[in-house]
This record gives sequence, structure tokens and C-alpha cells, in this order.
Amino acid sequence: MSVSVGVVEFRYLDVPDFPVERFLRDLMIDPNAGMGENGDDENEDEYWDGGGGYGNAYYELSRGGLVKRANGWAAEEEVGATERATLLNWIENLPYQKSADTIMLHLSD
Repeated sequence: MSVSVGVVEFRYLDVPDFPVERFLRDLMIDPNAGMGENGDDENEDEYWDGGGGYGNAYYELSRGGLVKRANGWAAEEEVGATERATLLNWIENLPYQKSADTIMLHLSD
């Protein structure tokens, strides 16, 4: 068995106001925001408590998992088409890891 070591570096992004900021706040509280009552993500995504409790979270999310959450959240919150497009466009333009089409987000207040 070998040991893997990774270095985490933060590059904070500009977050537009509604709906992106509100979606991220809801995601920070509940990593399954927008996933419906069962919250089933088919184990494609991982979550880590940031150690600070509410207001500090690390999520490794696939592009598809994040889009699914955003679409579900937008439907639950009855977000209009223009705002939903803004949210999905912001998500699409995140700097995903090309090899795995994933991103690790640090969400904090």
C-alpha cells in the first residue's frame, strides 16, 4: 500500500449575486441541496466537513453532480429561466480538473 499526498491551494472566485450566491449558501448547509428528498448522488461526489462547522465546507463534485444539484435547486426554488441559465453558465465555467471532470470547492461565510 502506498501513501498519496496532495497539496490544496485556494483560488477564490468572484461569485455573482442571485442565484449563484444563494445556491452556494444552500449547498454549504446541505451537500445534497437540489437532489430531492432522497439526496441520492449515486456516490459520485464526496464531502468533507471543513472543521469549522456551519459556514465552512469542502466538496469534491463532478460537473454532472453539480449541474444536477443546480437544476434541482432551481426547480425547488422556482428560479426563472434567465436566472437558471446564469447559474448553469457559472457552473459550466468553473475550473474543473480536466482528467476527472471534477472540482473541489471550499465554501465559507
